[in-house]
Amino acid sequence: MAERRPVPGRGWVLSRWAVEKLIRMGITPNQASLIGMLLGMLSGLSFYMTRNASVFWFIGALLVFLRSAFNIFDGMIAEQTNNRTPAGAFLNDFTDRIADVFMLVGLGYAHLSNPTLGHIAAIMALLTALVRIGGKAAGSRMYYGGIMSKPIRMYLIIASSVIMALNPMEHLPSALLFIISVGSAITVVQRTWWILKELS
Repeated sequence: MAERRPVPGRGWVLSRWAVEKLIRMGITPNQASLIGMLLGMLSGLSFYMTRNASVFWFIGALLVFLRSAFNIFDGMIAEQTNNRTPAGAFLNDFTDRIADVFMLVGLGYAHLSNPTLGHIAAIMALLTALVRIGGKAAGSRMYYGGIMSKPIRMYLIIASSVIMALNPMEHLPSALLFIISVGSAITVVQRTWWILKELS
């Protein structure tokens, strides 16, 4: 059985209600993963569209929230329908990476942002996952923690997007991407240390 990221949201009444509805609609775990990927990609497009209207900051924040929700739902659906497979675990991780890239690069091209920082943040986010997966392949357990784990990254993006929608701040998008990049770099070091310590 694949190891799962510890996420408090799995125990929420609203999450359980939503998953029950999705199961009744016939949504499979893989379909939920693909929906989450699509929502992440659309969030990146919304952030790019903030160049035209500030309302897209709100839309982007909502899409990131929904992407995060479906990132929880796919595993919950798999568990409740007894449909957890290695292929599903791969698709879950793979679609996450695509969503991350679109979301962070899109943030780089947002109003008052910096494209270079967007690309750097995307690369660093990918590296945090690469270290985790590489450690697992080498025989360690999955390390999801770190100063800039995915849930923390999502919280920061959502909060910053809402702030930008209500009161645009000239340096906030670039500062956000810089913080994500540095935090992700630290997370890479943290996970590498944990993995080497376990495997030594």
